[in-house]
Amino acid sequence: MTVVRWVVTALVVAGTIAWTLSDFLVGLAGAFAGLLLELTAVQAGLALGAVLFGLRITHVIIGLGGELKSWTRTHRRIVLRTIPVLATIGITGLRPGVRRRTVLTGALSIVFCAAIAAACWLAAGTAFGKGLALAATACLLLQLVPVEQPGHTSLGWFVFTLPRLSGRRLAELEARPRVLAGMDAYHRGDLDEAERIHDELVPDHADLLTVVGLKVVTECARERYLDALQTVIGLSGRQDLGTRELAFVMATTAGIAALAVEAGQFPREVGLETARSMLNNAYEAGYPKHRSNGTLAVLALIEGDYARARQLGGWAAESSENALGRADDLITVARAWMADGNNAKARELVAEAHELAGWSPRVAATRARLEIT
Repeated sequence: MTVVRWVVTALVVAGTIAWTLSDFLVGLAGAFAGLLLELTAVQAGLALGAVLFGLRITHVIIGLGGELKSWTRTHRRIVLRTIPVLATIGITGLRPGVRRRTVLTGALSIVFCAAIAAACWLAAGTAFGKGLALAATACLLLQLVPVEQPGHTSLGWFVFTLPRLSGRRLAELEARPRVLAGMDAYHRGDLDEAERIHDELVPDHADLLTVVGLKVVTECARERYLDALQTVIGLSGRQDLGTRELAFVMATTAGIAALAVEAGQFPREVGLETARSMLNNAYEAGYPKHRSNGTLAVLALIEGDYARARQLGGWAAESSENALGRADDLITVARAWMADGNNAKARELVAEAHELAGWSPRVAATRARLEIT
């Protein structure tokens, strides 16, 4: 799919230049604007569909670059970045009938994007408008191609592939509202409730990745990292998992291995080698490298590269999609500052992490260490 994107991009650039030869720089500026406009329309259409058809919006990230301001709640994180172009949202099933609701959301987004692309052609009388229309149309056509990768799912997948989904993949989707209730309990620190929901799901859905995932996160929250590691490693041998699912499994294995080493529950050299090997395998399966910054930050912290740990942890915190994830990344950065003797800076970060997820053992332990010092 990456090759296809580059080919389409090259065709749009060539077509814009050929169509606006006497003023091609303005035409290329229009093409760039059309790309940004249509990509934003995709996310806006998904957000509108989620509201209308009963899906939950888990996060909204507006712009590029560093974090300018954020609003974090248990169920949703909104981030405004320094360069206000593009946006990304996350959606998940909140009520029964997840497939139908998701298909309708994808279809609405396609209609919305098509309307935007059609409107761009009304401006095709100028060089800027020609580039705008070409890029917007090309972007729309690419979105219609069914693609499901670790870092990207196209509108075409929602509308053309999702209706034909069956077996375990469909069961994963339809069980999501109940799993989500367990994840909500986990995110607010009610681990007993999360485990109760998991136990209720197991008799009918023991093979679902989302159910196993609920078990893994609660085991980590109770600092039973070796149990969590054993659970997630057991998934890697399953024959029913696709490449996308295996990528997430391997990335999760890496993250848990790093935390197990940090907590002193796993031999250092074995744990570091396991984490890095799993990350490399995840990358080969298409896992986006920027999503592993949190794990890489913990690895750098363990290895004593505190400046690198702060940098990676900061990037991970800025791109976090929920309160607990941001709190965990802030704690990694705080521990790196502590290791360098700057407890004052660490206290600032721990204070924010405590507000976000004070129940987290990693947050509580770091806060306690600072209070003692």
